[in-house]
Amino acid sequence: MTVMRSLMAGLLPIAALTAGCAYAPSGPSSVQSAPAATDAKAQIRTVANDVADWQLANLDNLDSYIRFISRETPNPRGWVKGTFFLGLADYAEQTGQTRYVDALAAIADREEWQLGKRLYHADDHLVGQVYFRLAEAGHPTADLAPTRATLDAILADKPETQMLHPDNHDDPGCAKRWCWSDALFMAPATWWDAHETFGDEAYADYAHSEFKVATDLLFDQEVGLYYRDSRFFDRRGADGEKLFWSRGNGWVYGGLVNILRTMSQDDPRRGYYESLFRKMSDRLIAIQAPNGMWRASLLASSETPPETSGTGFFVYGLAWGLNEGVLQGDAYVSAVDAGWTALKANVDAEGRLGYVQQVGDRPEGVQPNDYQLYGTGAFLLAAGQMLQRD
Repeated sequence: MTVMRSLMAGLLPIAALTAGCAYAPSGPSSVQSAPAATDAKAQIRTVANDVADWQLANLDNLDSYIRFISRETPNPRGWVKGTFFLGLADYAEQTGQTRYVDALAAIADREEWQLGKRLYHADDHLVGQVYFRLAEAGHPTADLAPTRATLDAILADKPETQMLHPDNHDDPGCAKRWCWSDALFMAPATWWDAHETFGDEAYADYAHSEFKVATDLLFDQEVGLYYRDSRFFDRRGADGEKLFWSRGNGWVYGGLVNILRTMSQDDPRRGYYESLFRKMSDRLIAIQAPNGMWRASLLASSETPPETSGTGFFVYGLAWGLNEGVLQGDAYVSAVDAGWTALKANVDAEGRLGYVQQVGDRPEGVQPNDYQLYGTGAFLLAAGQMLQRD
């Protein structure tokens, strides 16, 4: 696992920044001077702190601001809160703010460092990535034993379920395996964390094998995007386009980054993930909307409202790729700058990120006051990488 940067004490002395909901941000700025770049980073940190602080203060009064609450939304070990926790852990790492680490560790302590209750379900493995980060930060109460025990139980009885998704929510079908695109964010990086932390090749072998099975099924090689699951192979959107869901691809794209950030540079499997990442990156910058966002249905030709959860993951990945030299070129720089400008324009004065499509499995409508914790998590992941820009 990559060594976490030393956590720095204190905050930057910067003025408060507020941004109202907006739909059409200005384009990317030209190359900045050193003072201007410093000021831009101060602004990134301010708006991201506002977003993180508001969400931390509103973890329990969910029905006061979330339009659709699923059964998993209040679960502190589930994917909805888990995505926020991961984004916050990453942002704390990038900015050295120990108060966020302490807040997350307090939640982990309360949950006894357990994963979700479903042994095989990818959604219940996401929070493990948070635990590994807290352990790497050296938090004294960190306990990875429960996570390791869960992964070992899966290895002892590997699922062999078929990968076609049933069109019936009451049928668990293929949920023991990574048969839907969201799963590629939720679970694989947890397994790679275990591999790098414990040194057991079995964790990486399992993760790589299952990721390849999912990709062979869901990745459209011609288009360079992932179907959400097998139900969408033949479905089409309002413009007759193939249905490639923005957040569904955001999950995969963010998951690829999390894997690449975790695995060793000399791992022989690394090229496989970098190739997928570059292919998705090229498609994403080609279909970015003029307003800097990505449409809920990525290939839709008609104008649609902005959607910030998919956009957050895409900005996260593009910024990381530029920071690490995996992506190079002005086209990527323009795309990430426009995307970040669009994202921060949709944070209100309280620190709430709007235009987050609600819980679902396909492109749907979105409203200015649609908020969700996973949208906040994606925003914080993006902010952390924007702060690392030269």
